[in-house]
Amino acid sequence: MVSQTYAQTSIGKLELNGENVNSVEITFAPPKQKPVPATVRINQQFASGTLFIVPAQTVVWLVSNGNQQRLGPGSKHLASVSPKGESHQTFWGKVQHFVTNKLNFYKASGPSTKHQGAVKGTVFTVEAVGKDVRFATLEGTVAIEREVKVNISEQSKANAHKERDLTATKTTLLNEGDPEQTFTHEFEEEMIYESYTEAIAFFQNEIEHADLNGIDAEFIVGQYSLLGELYLDSGIPSQAVNAFERAIELYEEELDPYDPQLAGNYIGLGEANYGLGNYDVGVDHCNTALTMIFEDLEYNMEDFEYFVEIEDYTTAWGLGMYIVANYNDLGWCYDILSKPEESDKYYGMADELESQLNQY
Repeated sequence: MVSQTYAQTSIGKLELNGENVNSVEITFAPPKQKPVPATVRINQQFASGTLFIVPAQTVVWLVSNGNQQRLGPGSKHLASVSPKGESHQTFWGKVQHFVTNKLNFYKASGPSTKHQGAVKGTVFTVEAVGKDVRFATLEGTVAIEREVKVNISEQSKANAHKERDLTATKTTLLNEGDPEQTFTHEFEEEMIYESYTEAIAFFQNEIEHADLNGIDAEFIVGQYSLLGELYLDSGIPSQAVNAFERAIELYEEELDPYDPQLAGNYIGLGEANYGLGNYDVGVDHCNTALTMIFEDLEYNMEDFEYFVEIEDYTTAWGLGMYIVANYNDLGWCYDILSKPEESDKYYGMADELESQLNQY
């Protein structure tokens, strides 16, 4: 998944066989391009969204916004940075983070973003262990944000072709001196509510407390997106519009206005406007989402196919999860646009790919 690019990441230090060097051979993939082997040098800059593949016996130190990431031998790491914040994803190996400037957000995850660390000035490591991730805090505190399912006992009032998958974020604090923690991708947690009214009240309160406690904008955006979906399912599209619009505003003001995850909020706005009878507005929002999704899908697919071809199935699995999300968003969007055949096609492709990924 690639967002708008900025030349914000550079190499601060290189090591080969335990010795400092000025240049080394690694493999890297600029955003929207396939990985290629190349010689890299100290102070060389890279666009946001670059994937680094570090050979054995080699260490690459990245510098971004005053922060550092130590990419250990054999690691595969995706660095997405902007003047507003940073997101890092480690597909293989161990990466140590030295964070002195968290900006609006600083997030780090393993092969899947289901579990990611949100930090406030700290030193910590992220180690990819197959599909799982291990966190250890050496200094300060890391908030491990976990994606959990939200189940509502009340029946949805939305006229959707497929039941909506609702997810929220729960947090575990990992402090300096605490034992390292491993989070298993396959482990599922649930938050269960009897009614939409109960769930909406809970997450509205979460947002209010997050604002007061200075929780990072990315967390708050996710809560607004969930709130919008809850309003859709509860049959209150006017309130859903407010929630999705607020999520988009936060993306534009504090995060990345080109982030592909914005597409889901535009689809939500499309569905909400359809529910209000504003069909032309709904179509416009859905078309905006389709443009974003297809562009993201093209590059996700290119990267995914590359790693499948070289039989690096762990990295392919992490990238494939983005494609599953792309397909599901397309299914949702075409459902709103009353194109059931297209909707069924993409929902089916999502299920098929997810089944394939489960074999990796």
